Amino acid sequence: MTINFIKTLKYETKPQNGDVFEYLSKLTMQEIDPPSTSDICIQTNSKIVFHSPLKRVIQTLELKSDTQYIETDKLKEILFNLKELCTKQEWEKEKSEIVRERFKTAFINDQLPIKRVIIFDEIKEVLNDCLSQDTDNVTVISHSFRLKLIQAFIETQGKIINNPHLIHRYIEKDKKTFEFGGGFSVQKENLFFLLDG
Repeated sequence: MTINFIKTLKYETKPQNGDVFEYLSKLTMQEIDPPSTSDICIQTNSKIVFHSPLKRVIQTLELKSDTQYIETDKLKEILFNLKELCTKQEWEKEKSEIVRERFKTAFINDQLPIKRVIIFDEIKEVLNDCLSQDTDNVTVISHSFRLKLIQAFIETQGKIINNPHLIHRYIEKDKKTFEFGGGFSVQKENLFFLLDG
């Protein structure tokens, strides 16, 4: 079995009207749920697609009659409070770089609105749901930080749970997590540690 993990397509991150920092603060706390701005859909050959319930994902599903779409809150973006990570002045100076760096610090210190243990419980549940499907190919559509933590969990064979500093290998201050529509794939055999656990 192959599991394909894909980041959502484009959505509004720099509104023309209003305060961008305020907008992003509401976005990161999921107080607003902006639509997709993409003119294409995410294409997949999978017969099973697990996906985030946020609009920017739902609106880019291809919706094929022979495909089962399974919505789950466990694939929402990881909640974080932008205003707690940085000031408006810091953000205006460093933009996404300071957000990625401070997100890692909050993750390591377990200071995100959602506790690390819950994040990893959700990741394990999503992976087990994927593995329980009777198909050769499953697609998971989610968001940047959520996907990076899934990737880190898989590639460290779960070691990141007890060693959160491993996040530095997966989120770099000066590098995008994933491009819109980008992602990674994993084979079932690479999840042996989860199956055995």
